[in-house]
Amino acid sequence: MDQVVGVIGLGAMGAPMAANLERAGYRVAGYDVRGHGNARSIEEVAERATRAVIVVVRTRPQVEEVVSRLRRPGLDVVVMSTIDPTTMERLGSDLAARGLSAVDAPISGGVAGAEAGTLTIMASGDPAAIARCRPLFEVLGSHLFVIGDRVGLGQAVKLANQLMLAAHMVACGEAVRMARSYGLAPEQVLPVIERSTGGSWVAANWRTVEGWWREGGSGGSLGIIHKDLRTLLGDAGERGLPLPLTALSFQELLEAWR
Repeated sequence: MDQVVGVIGLGAMGAPMAANLERAGYRVAGYDVRGHGNARSIEEVAERATRAVIVVVRTRPQVEEVVSRLRRPGLDVVVMSTIDPTTMERLGSDLAARGLSAVDAPISGGVAGAEAGTLTIMASGDPAAIARCRPLFEVLGSHLFVIGDRVGLGQAVKLANQLMLAAHMVACGEAVRMARSYGLAPEQVLPVIERSTGGSWVAANWRTVEGWWREGGSGGSLGIIHKDLRTLLGDAGERGLPLPLTALSFQELLEAWR
C-alpha cells in the first residue's frame, strides 16, 4: 500500500491513531507543534499526503490555524477534533472554496480507544469524501456512524454525547456521595445500578471516571470534557438555545478540579 495519510496533532489521541494507520500499511506524514513527527510543518504534511489529512488537535483556534494552512486542492481534510458545529460548517465552506473536501468526524473512546483502534466515529459531509475515508475509519475505529451530508452534524452529535457524559458524571458522583453517607462503598452500590434503571457508561466505569477528578488541571480528561461543554454553551448562547443542565454540569465539573 503506497498511500500517505497526513496526521496533524500527535498527542495522546493522534499518536496512537497514526501508529495504527502505519500498522495497517499506510505511510504517515505526521506533524505536531511540539516537534513530534516526521514533517516539519503543516504545509509539508499537505504536500506529502496522497489522500487525506487528519486533524486531531485540541482546541478550536488550533483547528482553525491548521485548516487555514491546508491549501492543496484535492485533499480530504478530516477534522477529528471536537469543536462547535457552526465553526465546523464555516471551515467546510472555506476548504471547499480552496478545492478541498471537509469531513467532519469527531471521535469518542478516549486514549484506550485510540490505542486499540476501537473509536466511535461520527462522520458528516460529502458522501463521496466519506466513502474515500472509510478505509481509514475502519482502521481507527470499530463504530462508524454517518450522520448526514452536511458538515457540522458530526460535531453536534459529539457535543450531545459530551453533554450526557458530563451530566452522568455529576449524577453518579452525587449518588456515590449519598451512598457513602450511609456507610456504603461505591463497589457495593454501582454494580447494582449498572443492572438497574440508573445504569450508564459512567456507572460501569466509575473507577476510570473517578480517576479523572484526581488528575485535575485543564490538560486531563476532565479538562477536555470541560472544554467541550464550554464550546457547546458558547455556540448555544449565540443561537439562543437554553441548556440549563449543561450549564449546571459545566459549573459542577469546574468546581471539581479547583
